Amino acid sequence: MKAKILILMKDENYLLSLKKFLLSKVEGSEVTAVADIKSLNQLPVSEFSTVIVSSLLKEGTWLKALPVIKKAKSFILLAVSEGADVSESIAVKYGADAFFKLPVNSDTLLATVKNVIEKANGKVKVPDIMTRDFIETIKNFFLEMNGLNYYEFLGIEKGSDAGEIKKKYISLARKYHPDKFRNVPSEIRNMVYEITKRANEAYSVLNHPNRRVLYDKMIIEKPESKRFDFRNRVAYEENLEDTIENPQARRFARLAEQAMKQNDYKAALTQLKMAASMEKNNSYLEKLMKEAEEGMKQDQ
Repeated sequence: MKAKILILMKDENYLLSLKKFLLSKVEGSEVTAVADIKSLNQLPVSEFSTVIVSSLLKEGTWLKALPVIKKAKSFILLAVSEGADVSESIAVKYGADAFFKLPVNSDTLLATVKNVIEKANGKVKVPDIMTRDFIETIKNFFLEMNGLNYYEFLGIEKGSDAGEIKKKYISLARKYHPDKFRNVPSEIRNMVYEITKRANEAYSVLNHPNRRVLYDKMIIEKPESKRFDFRNRVAYEENLEDTIENPQARRFARLAEQAMKQNDYKAALTQLKMAASMEKNNSYLEKLMKEAEEGMKQDQ
């Protein structure tokens, strides 16, 4: 079966070079390249073996386009430093078949593209997920998970480091990702959806230093309690990871904090104004702006 590849990328120079590279390296391929969502919507996306999409699009655009992108048999997400703040865990959450942060080795990218296409076109035998044993595994895990704390749920030790937590989370999220269960009975589909939600919840707590400290204290003092109470966010010092929801705003705020550590309050204020334009009425950003303004006054 011919490999039909679609590239969605704002950077036209990289877009054209990637198209040329894939045409020369993926035998019998047909590569289509577009730079915006409007052009994407005009294509029969479901006919493509894979879509390679860059995070360097207008803020939030690639997420809005996700329902269209996922009509393809698979998609690969390329994260660039200038684009949205995307991690491997986010890529897994949204169902990407592969994830890379640019720059990436061309041989590694090519091997992954070929592998994803082969799976999408059915050339690699993918095990049937709906075996009797796996159905029992899903049911048992679903029934047991309310009695598990986050460490037990992810299958890790309490002292596990951030790398091990991330590794286990990604493995679990891939195993039970709802996209793999589209054509199964609703009972099973609902179970894997709840398992995935709990995996995201566990990771959001254990991957966050402040939340993890509170959670560790909670499961010692109240071992019968298994889940984190997110209302506890006011119980510790505010920080941008907790208080800023918009990923682009969070990125600008992070740059502002770095500038403030270097006493470059003018640059910090510029970054904070950018962040505030993306996330209105955020008290944490307003507090940081006041600190930057005070710093500028002291420098005068």
